[in-house]
Amino acid sequence: MHRRIVLIALVVLLGCAAPARAEGPFPKHGPPRGDAGLLLPLLLRSAELTPDQQTKVQEIVSAHRVTTRPIVEQLRQAQADLADKLFAPGALPEADLAAPLQQIAQLRAQLLQQSVRVALEVRGLLTPEQLAKAAQVKDRMRTLETEMRQLLQPVRP
Repeated sequence: MHRRIVLIALVVLLGCAAPARAEGPFPKHGPPRGDAGLLLPLLLRSAELTPDQQTKVQEIVSAHRVTTRPIVEQLRQAQADLADKLFAPGALPEADLAAPLQQIAQLRAQLLQQSVRVALEVRGLLTPEQLAKAAQVKDRMRTLETEMRQLLQPVRP
């Protein structure tokens, strides 16, 4: 049981690293897979925004960055605290990991909520045609992701 909780903590720690590197609602180097809110920049690129829409999107993102940055910093610190506990010498009771894991989950939830707020505001800028085009790209990406998973599955005799 102790090994399992440590493994879960490691997975959470490593899984949290991507959002913690983000400087705002959108990462600078593309969206991590599996996080719908962070796919927005890629989908917007396919929607062919007008220059006015692009300016408004940047304004929305900048406005939300003020709220997001402190959450990201708190998440970084919580992850560092968890790492310190996981790699400290001595026994590690399962109960010692509950609070840090809960804090990390709460901060990730706050980041997700903030990303959804941004996505909803940006979505309000899109025409029905742009929204339909972004939806097609999203569906195609989902299909490609499924195909990639199938290709990477081990061959069973």
